[in-house]
Amino acid sequence: MKTLKGEAPLLVYECVSVPVRTENRQERKTGAGLGSAPALQMMMMRRSTFTASAFQLQQRQIEMGNFPKLPSFLFFIHQHITTSTASTTKISLSSRNNGGFCNNYSTLHSVADAAASFNELLSMRPMPPVVEFNKLLGSLVKKKHYSTVISLCKQMNLSNIKPDVYTLTILINCFCHSNHDHFHFAFSVLGNMFKLGLQPNHVTFSTLLNGLCSKAKIIDAVKLFDEMVKMGYEPDVITYSTIINGLCKMVSTTMAIQLLKKMEEKGCKPNVVVYSTIIDSLCKDKLITEAMEFLSEMVNRGISPNVVTYSSILHGFCNLGRSYEATSLFKQMVERNVMPDTVTFNILVDGLSKEGLILEARCVFETMIEKGVEPNVNTYNALMDGYCSQSQMDEAQKLFNIMVRKGCAPSVRSYNILIKGHCKSGRIDEAKGLLAEMSHKALTPDTVTYSTLMKGFCQHGRPQDAQKLLEEMRSYGLLPDLMTYSIVLDGLCKRGHLDEAFELLKAMQESKIEPNIFIYTILIQGMCNFGKLKAARELFSNLFVKGIQPDVVTYTVMISGLLKGGLSNEAYELFRDMAVHGCLPNSCTYNVIIQGFLRNGDTSNAGRLIEEMAGRGFSADSSTFQMLSDLESRDEIISLFMRGSSQARKMK
Repeated sequence: MKTLKGEAPLLVYECVSVPVRTENRQERKTGAGLGSAPALQMMMMRRSTFTASAFQLQQRQIEMGNFPKLPSFLFFIHQHITTSTASTTKISLSSRNNGGFCNNYSTLHSVADAAASFNELLSMRPMPPVVEFNKLLGSLVKKKHYSTVISLCKQMNLSNIKPDVYTLTILINCFCHSNHDHFHFAFSVLGNMFKLGLQPNHVTFSTLLNGLCSKAKIIDAVKLFDEMVKMGYEPDVITYSTIINGLCKMVSTTMAIQLLKKMEEKGCKPNVVVYSTIIDSLCKDKLITEAMEFLSEMVNRGISPNVVTYSSILHGFCNLGRSYEATSLFKQMVERNVMPDTVTFNILVDGLSKEGLILEARCVFETMIEKGVEPNVNTYNALMDGYCSQSQMDEAQKLFNIMVRKGCAPSVRSYNILIKGHCKSGRIDEAKGLLAEMSHKALTPDTVTYSTLMKGFCQHGRPQDAQKLLEEMRSYGLLPDLMTYSIVLDGLCKRGHLDEAFELLKAMQESKIEPNIFIYTILIQGMCNFGKLKAARELFSNLFVKGIQPDVVTYTVMISGLLKGGLSNEAYELFRDMAVHGCLPNSCTYNVIIQGFLRNGDTSNAGRLIEEMAGRGFSADSSTFQMLSDLESRDEIISLFMRGSSQARKMK
């Protein structure tokens, strides 16, 4: 079979093996190959969890092969993707009232059934029109059997069934969704469309554009958009929505707004999805005022905001800690007869809980139930987290029990929240009991679970128990991360168990986890605090040999250790070396070294450093002031400090 340079042979369709009839498998000599494939390799994927885009519902409809107009609503935050499961009943004769063809392929429940139906279509004489094949392919796309569709399209080609624009658009969509790196074949199919004399429609281009955007290839998407316009295709609201969504997610909201204006100039009226996409992006950029202006604009133009529009802004307000405005907007939303859904209520409950407004959060929770909106595990988790942050563990536990009684299964995060709350309240044994309860309920603790409990043990002077948990965690196949190790190391060092800390460091390195500057700082501080100054100095010096640059915290810890050891000169030299190594002292560093000099009776150097500190715009902390007031020479030093502050103000 002859192919042009850059073309993909028909064999690329064969991603899965599907049993089909093979009669009439003579290749067409013209129009059989795929068109030219640009060097654009990407595949169709949807993004995660928190903040699903306004374009997702539109694309989902395209995936189903229905090619509808863009819907006027979208999902926000939680992407509820349901996998269609068909009945196991065979296609009945009553469903074949369209000239003998099947009216509804949704009853197909397996690839084998699809292959059987495909064979049945192939065996019919005369050959059924391509629209019948499209129905079958569309039903398979709805069930996400993308590889099967690609294979069946190959069989259609070998059986001399001429595709139409919808057939090839379905195929393009499947290549965009392929788990393999087949996105470039989508452009080959587009080239084949032109070769066959078919005209791509807006859905075709929107599918390709969304595929590019999902792979963060927004520049290529814009180029394709421009080429589309040059070819005489006037973009519709779906096409504009695709690019605007991509610009918001990958490049900038400003460019998306510019395209919105261009869209209006071309006479294409934006809908609620376009506005919601931009509003959501503005909120993520913390431009909540601009988002509110767009809300007013869309209302003035007669475009009614929906639950997603309001949810985006509510989330923006809550992220900025502006719960009052969020509550006010929520009331406005209800007054305009836009019914909040579970996601909307969750946003408000979570936002109020994080601000410590637990009574208000509980009130929203109760309103949610009164309105007939069922709380989910995220709702309960948000409110429980609020109670735990306020150390109201009894209320948190009551809410947990209500959740279980209502049939809402707790998640690992539910237990993590309670464990953290109990640890914060000093109820370590209760927290440990929850870990055991998780295993009884077939919930697997994660790294956060163990790390939280380890931190609780360490904070309450039980680092050995934290070590036991670390071993238990590893025995279950959970790999501790740097944060987990740092928690246990810090607990051991704070209690003076330095030998055990270095044994743990060795085990950590044997597990191929290299310690960072944070880990080394913990060890240096532990050695300084428990009389191992010489070892601390050696470890600090070895950092440079290892190619690890100490940060301002490491320097401050080492300076403090030297001062406590009476090595004021060495501490001062290290203080001056900071700038040489590109690490400038901060307010804490100045206060530490000034306090050290005062403690060692060196008021002269302390006075100069106070003046220098004030000149750099830093202030003495309460401990420094207390030490100054306790010294006999306090008047002179305070005078130096005040003079330094005055000079600093003049310099400004």
